[in-house]
Amino acid sequence: MKILLIASTKDVFGKELRNELLNKNLDTSLLDFESLEMLNKNNFESKKYNELFERFKNIPKLSMFCRLWYIKSIIKENNFDIINIHVSRWFYLIILPWLIKQKLVITFYGSDFYRTSNLIKNIQNPLYKTADAITFTNPLTKKSFIKYYKKFENKSYVCRFGLKTLEFIDKNRGINKKELRKSLGYDLEKIIVTCGYNSTKEQQHEKIINNLIKLPKEILKKVQFIFPMTYGDNINKEKIKVILEQVNLDYIILEEFLYGDDNAKIKLASDIMINMLETDSFSGSMQEFLYANNIVITGSWLPYEVFDNAGIQYVKIDDVNELYLELKKVIDSDIQTFDTSKNKNIISKLSLWSNTIESWVDAYTK
Repeated sequence: MKILLIASTKDVFGKELRNELLNKNLDTSLLDFESLEMLNKNNFESKKYNELFERFKNIPKLSMFCRLWYIKSIIKENNFDIINIHVSRWFYLIILPWLIKQKLVITFYGSDFYRTSNLIKNIQNPLYKTADAITFTNPLTKKSFIKYYKKFENKSYVCRFGLKTLEFIDKNRGINKKELRKSLGYDLEKIIVTCGYNSTKEQQHEKIINNLIKLPKEILKKVQFIFPMTYGDNINKEKIKVILEQVNLDYIILEEFLYGDDNAKIKLASDIMINMLETDSFSGSMQEFLYANNIVITGSWLPYEVFDNAGIQYVKIDDVNELYLELKKVIDSDIQTFDTSKNKNIISKLSLWSNTIESWVDAYTK
């Protein structure tokens, strides 16, 4: 069985899925949707179409047509048995006749459904009609999808991404918290509050900051705020940097991409994590903070029924403007009194790759 994953290599999901499938002795290649660089089962990186695409990628409209045309060429040349598209996009309809010559699997991350207009959803209908399987990272997104289209239930599956960072968290869990903070340049004594996990505007950094500056001075003296901006939206990142320069907060911006041990350490060094995403599906980063015993404050509008049903302990607010009140309450009540001990076992069952990979294999082989 020869599999092609079409995904962004800026996210870890496609890369980690490929590695886990290779561990199952499945011949799996990863094609980066943006650059058109392809990594095959032997870790050979082909840049043939990346170099051809360079001439067109900055030309509006034409670039997308060329991108899809080159994806079609890659598919024709390599005799794949399964094409797994990560993140549903309407323009795949351009090459649908070539996609359906293999088994076609479409994987939703969450926002690619929730943030898509009804017009585009309707345009994409033929894509889902011809797909052999459609996967979702949680049951609620699957339910929303089926409710909208009123069909496709018989080929819809929940396939969760595992989180490799959980293994690195376990590996580093025994390190003293002050040592972790020292290695990261964090304050050794203050409460560490991590705000979001990337630089996209959907993290609502500006609204978070507007809440933080409302905190009493005696609270602010005890807290250092961490803003992970290691990937996402550079324009928004620069905007948030300007805003932070104008407020009186003790903060650190993380800009260098973190993976493995380094990514685990920012979770273990943190006490509280704020997740105010506009929409989400099955937040991997939030799970990692929960696994590292953070108190997580998140929005009740986010579709986290899986976590609720599993018994995850976290704090929910109904409106982002309530954040400063809840954060003050958490800090005032002494963060040591919060019981987050159950979260580690729950997250391990939900998101260790050893517990999730079989659902992917099942979706490919059914």
